[in-house]
Amino acid sequence: MKHLRNHLFSVAGVVGFLFLALATAPSNKNENNSNRRPSAPANTTTFTNNKSGLSAELERNYVDFSISYPNSWKLDTSAGRGSSPNFMKVQRLNSDEITIEQLAIGYFSGQRELMEVLAAQLNQQFSGQFPNYRKVSEGKTHIGPYDGYEFRFTGRTKTAKGDPLDVYGRTVLLAGDSDRKGVTLLMMATSESSDVHGPEEVGEKGELPIR
Repeated sequence: MKHLRNHLFSVAGVVGFLFLALATAPSNKNENNSNRRPSAPANTTTFTNNKSGLSAELERNYVDFSISYPNSWKLDTSAGRGSSPNFMKVQRLNSDEITIEQLAIGYFSGQRELMEVLAAQLNQQFSGQFPNYRKVSEGKTHIGPYDGYEFRFTGRTKTAKGDPLDVYGRTVLLAGDSDRKGVTLLMMATSESSDVHGPEEVGEKGELPIR
């Protein structure tokens, strides 16, 4: 297959990075969240989540966020529609339309203290979806100013021509506000990347790092 399959599940070119701004991050109640969002970097496209057109499940678990990604990346227009569990999905493709790097943003609901439990559930689901799946690490993390919990993994799939394709993944749960909603980031890179060579480099190298 040319594109990586969508493995993000719901649980009840010049610019070298992606920029995420969550309005649900814990903050001083006197602050205006929208005013805290920095300007998008040059040569990027900004995606701002909104409820218009979302499927029922995504609308119920809506999270307010915006993210800027390089103009050369391709936005998946099916995200947020139908049975998609993602608010958005964007990826960098090579000339053969094989995924180099990919980001999908979904949601999770529950207390922030349960992020470790929710991560374990996601890990279990992934283990049945990715060929040769192996979790390599997990623990607390940060994406910019946002606290989260993550696990990293590897897997192997095939291209449409049958060539082997290594997959390096990082799943991050970022806590939201008091309504117990947050976002799930599924970041992946493949062996098509010249910059990312393992799961420890996902979100750290290439064009996928999030600030």
